[in-house]
Amino acid sequence: MLPAGPGSSAARVVWDVSEQGQALLAVLFPHLAGLRVHRVEDTGDAVMIAASCQAGSACCPRCGQASAQVHGGYARTVADGAAGGRPVLIVLQVRRFRCRNPQCPAVTFAEQAAGVSERYRRRSVPLLAMLAGFGLELAGRGAARLAGTLGIAVHPATVLRLVAAAPEPEITAAPEVLGVDDFALAKGYVYGTVLVDMRTGDVVDLLPDREAATLEAWLTAHPGAGIICRDRAGNYAEGARAGAPDAIQVADRWHLWHNLAEYAEKTVAGHRGCLKDPPGGADGDDAPGPADTPGQEPPGQAEGGQVTPDGFLDACGRERRLVTRTRERYAEIRGRLDAGESLSAISRVTGLDRKTVQRFARAGSIDELLVMATSRESKLDEFRPYICQRWNEGVTDAAALHAELREQGWAGSVQTVRRYVRPFRQALAAH
Repeated sequence: MLPAGPGSSAARVVWDVSEQGQALLAVLFPHLAGLRVHRVEDTGDAVMIAASCQAGSACCPRCGQASAQVHGGYARTVADGAAGGRPVLIVLQVRRFRCRNPQCPAVTFAEQAAGVSERYRRRSVPLLAMLAGFGLELAGRGAARLAGTLGIAVHPATVLRLVAAAPEPEITAAPEVLGVDDFALAKGYVYGTVLVDMRTGDVVDLLPDREAATLEAWLTAHPGAGIICRDRAGNYAEGARAGAPDAIQVADRWHLWHNLAEYAEKTVAGHRGCLKDPPGGADGDDAPGPADTPGQEPPGQAEGGQVTPDGFLDACGRERRLVTRTRERYAEIRGRLDAGESLSAISRVTGLDRKTVQRFARAGSIDELLVMATSRESKLDEFRPYICQRWNEGVTDAAALHAELREQGWAGSVQTVRRYVRPFRQALAAH
């Protein structure tokens, strides 16, 4: 490259590009290799590269016929990636050719620099691809901030439009290790399914719902899954079993730990009555309490130390968490009502639904609420005689009972059956 001459301004430097400079620019800007670069201008705020196409002809974008008849030309400025923190502008000398096909509706057309410019685009092809990549990783605002630090000015909405216009990769087969989980479009109302390549962590596809038939149809259309890593939802198990019968189904690590933590918490809460106070207590008093009095059993405990659970007590003879929580909520709501607070105000303060607050307010006593909380009807009550009969005959597996109940007309899940027969395991016989 050579300076343009002694008359150039210090803040504005222009270099004429020689053949050696052309080769150097092709190394720094590979997408300019097919252009003839004439000069490079440093304006202080930006770097401007003047270039033109080297081909002697171009093809009409409508009919595809080549033409070498030049009709005219104009200068077109295309923004490119930044260099040294400053934007790079490519001033492209574009020729307009006359279409030689008399049947083509286009009379003239402008040539495009392959790999640099596209029709109706003011940014270069590499820059558009880079901004779309930023948007896929960081979304609109994050991508715009990152581009700004590199010297590229772009609006977040422009980044989102580039992401939306990016072509979706064609999916021909499922990954060998496929992850399946649900996600909320509207939490509590609308859910979808996300499919992930567990080896790379890339999202493969999104399904509009979390039904078994939808997953089955996708797996049938995209074979190849050897391992399906999913949560413990029954719909996913059924869909995976029907759509990929040869695949091995495993529970993912997060759901294993999450379910283990949930059941550990339930177990500890259900048996917290087994934890006894240390001798002497907090006051150092070794006097026996009511439960230690000889010949007297604590409430809810039968002779021989075996707990007799009822609706209010757990397996260890302590008051159930549901009962304790109901008492506390009732006392708080009644106290706020007596203080003159409205139902809406109580709902906001306590975080409870207004209908729940209204139900507590209308209750005549705490006993009414406790009876409702501890004696709720189950949809399995109509099958209770059959369940008790099969349980007493030795069929104590919830999955086996669920399969038999489906033949009897039950359409619920195996989790419901498992919760229903849980009290049977604490009794000698089901009744």
